[in-house]
Amino acid sequence: MKNAVIPIMIIIGFLAGFVIKSLMPGKKAEAMAENKHTDRKPDEELIRKTEASYDAAWQQGNIENLMACFMDDAVLISPRGDQAFGKAEIRKLLSNFLTKEASGSKHTSRIIRITFVNDDVAVVDGEAFIESAEKLSAEVRHHRFIDILVRKENSWLISQIRAFAVNE
Repeated sequence: MKNAVIPIMIIIGFLAGFVIKSLMPGKKAEAMAENKHTDRKPDEELIRKTEASYDAAWQQGNIENLMACFMDDAVLISPRGDQAFGKAEIRKLLSNFLTKEASGSKHTSRIIRITFVNDDVAVVDGEAFIESAEKLSAEVRHHRFIDILVRKENSWLISQIRAFAVNE
């Protein structure tokens, strides 16, 4: 019996070491991911820059600069319920809107929160104000939005805008 205890203890020791070692990479990966996500300020600044570029292009009525804020396969749902899928449809929708009802208007975004889904995807919760567009309903002039942005090299581009009326 004494001779059997030693091999059993060796096997138990080996298994315990294997289990502990197999758990360590997971812990190490979690710790690395946690450290990687602690400093999001540079990404947040780039995201805010994209949102500010969107506002500036709107004010200028510059559809090319506005479109530069979007991914090619972007989706836009306006607070009026208009839907556009892809840059071509978004260009058409925004061009129409900015030359008619919202001509000469000012768009200002206020970011409430930026949440990172992973290293390359972020969700922006915010509200927008459209000034100098009296033809628009109050719900459109002040609305909330959820933007999904995707990292593209050293910038962040809008993948989706989902805007909705504020029920006050």
